[in-house]
Amino acid sequence: MTALPGSLDATTLVVDLPESTTLADLLPDLDPSGVWLLRGEGLIGLGTAAHVRTRGAERFAELAEWHEQHLAPLARSSRLPQELRRIPGAGPVALTSITYSSTSAADSHLILPELTLGAFEGTAWITAVFRASALDEPFEAEDDDAAMLRRVQGLLAKHSLQLQGRRLSLAPSRRGTAAGRPSDSAATSLIQGTHSEQHYLRAVRAGVHAIGHRRLEKLVLARDVVVAADAPLAPGPVLAALAADYADCWTYLAGDVLGATPEMLVKIRGRELSARVLAGTVDGRAGLEQARQMLLEDPKQRDEHRLAAQSLLDQLAPVAQHLRAQDPPAVLQLPNVFHLSTDVTGQLTAQTPALLVAERAHPTAAICGTPTATAAELISTLEELDRGAFSGPVGWIDANGDADFGIALRGGILEEQGTAIRLFAGCGIVAGSVPEEELAETWAKMRPMLGALGVRQP
Repeated sequence: MTALPGSLDATTLVVDLPESTTLADLLPDLDPSGVWLLRGEGLIGLGTAAHVRTRGAERFAELAEWHEQHLAPLARSSRLPQELRRIPGAGPVALTSITYSSTSAADSHLILPELTLGAFEGTAWITAVFRASALDEPFEAEDDDAAMLRRVQGLLAKHSLQLQGRRLSLAPSRRGTAAGRPSDSAATSLIQGTHSEQHYLRAVRAGVHAIGHRRLEKLVLARDVVVAADAPLAPGPVLAALAADYADCWTYLAGDVLGATPEMLVKIRGRELSARVLAGTVDGRAGLEQARQMLLEDPKQRDEHRLAAQSLLDQLAPVAQHLRAQDPPAVLQLPNVFHLSTDVTGQLTAQTPALLVAERAHPTAAICGTPTATAAELISTLEELDRGAFSGPVGWIDANGDADFGIALRGGILEEQGTAIRLFAGCGIVAGSVPEEELAETWAKMRPMLGALGVRQP
């Protein structure tokens, strides 16, 4: 586990965004180090005050330890205006992405931005984090506020922002410089991923065969493709396109993974927790009534969803009480697909660190299978790829321990210094799954990223 040395200091200011502007509107002109947005509100991280990287079976515990030792103390020492004290994510906050598998060759990340822009229910703020080694400007006690404001202004200028009174805006040199969609500034092409489509079809057939022989009840199999560009792709415009087209999903960036996920692994607010389970999918080209019939009346779809919801309840049971799952499931309509959806609520039974709650919840049957151990072993055999951060927890955790952990779906991983993005999609395989239909579903699930990158789907 690695991170920059030194102690931390932080300050938070309430600000006003330009009229009719959301955080998502700022994305094309920014170079974010972390993003978590829903309907234009949430968090944008800029720069890095600390970056923790870790791998292996202890990755959750090591990130939780760093949070406890370095981020949690800022809840007591940092300045937080009164009107922000009830807002989750206000003040010092870290963005995180954690690999799907403990055997992945990829890193899990905890990123503490040096500057965070936040907005929630009409209230906006900025949080600046400084390392002790950077606090070398001498000042008298009565000049604390003025000195801190100068440092904040310096960080804003570094990231092409300015603060005039309470009004936060882009610096004049950055206004209107966004190139629009990524394809406006870089030519992109779609190339084969780790394996061919035929490899995926064979894997699905083998999965259905294993289910037929009662080795397991459900298996989630993923595949990848690569979008290559002739110049580095800036994450800001990609994320802005996702936020615009999929406003009801959580647009995310942490480490090298980005996308727009519809699925919340677990949300923690004090002792309260909630989650959203999605499983069972119909292509968005179907009408709502047809999709409802296909999802709610098809035993295959209902069985796949039941397994996913029950797996989350079972995995959270040791750390939570009063768990309740929505019944019957709802039909969630997104621009690219329809899903069966179940919302889950409950209360933590003890002060379990948020990252360890996420570890308890991961992986659900929605992204692995049932039983989990058997499914995980078969995934390794049949997929023959390293998912990295795909389908792992992604989101944020603040100094108080409140957190949002989504599942890194409908996204991809930046590679080759940003000149390539590896896109992933997976499907739940149960008895009766048709390989060709599952392959088509993977393309439907890649549609958000392909659209944001300006790539035509085959």
